[in-house]
Amino acid sequence: MERNCEREVREFHAFLRDWLAGAVPRTAEAFARFAGVMGERLEVIGPRGGVTGREALVEEFEGLHGSLAGDADAFAIWIENFRCRWAVGDHALVTYEEWHRRQGAESARLSTALFRRAEGTPSGVKWLHVHETWLPGRAPEGGERFPETS
Repeated sequence: MERNCEREVREFHAFLRDWLAGAVPRTAEAFARFAGVMGERLEVIGPRGGVTGREALVEEFEGLHGSLAGDADAFAIWIENFRCRWAVGDHALVTYEEWHRRQGAESARLSTALFRRAEGTPSGVKWLHVHETWLPGRAPEGGERFPETS
């Protein structure tokens, strides 16, 4: 379960980077990589405290396809310090740092995610809940839109 969750976190964020850069086609089949791993009652608590449900999250990110295409060389997302905190049966709780670089500025958040095993998904798990908080001194300046909702 731990390996599935780590694979999902890393591959999901790689897909997200490619989606935002417009490096994958804007098709329902391609976007299924995002929408298909979101649990039915998923909620994401963003680093500023906003809560976004599954439907709103899927709708918002579908609309962000290619929104950072001009930043392709200046935009990056990567994961550091992945750690499985708890795993029992079909569920696991993990933490990881999600780092962004955009136009030379870096921001980072600590994310806690709850997963459930799910056959038929790319990594064998679905996201059930995510809670993010900015790492000390790593909130973006100017309140960029993207990091709040991811």
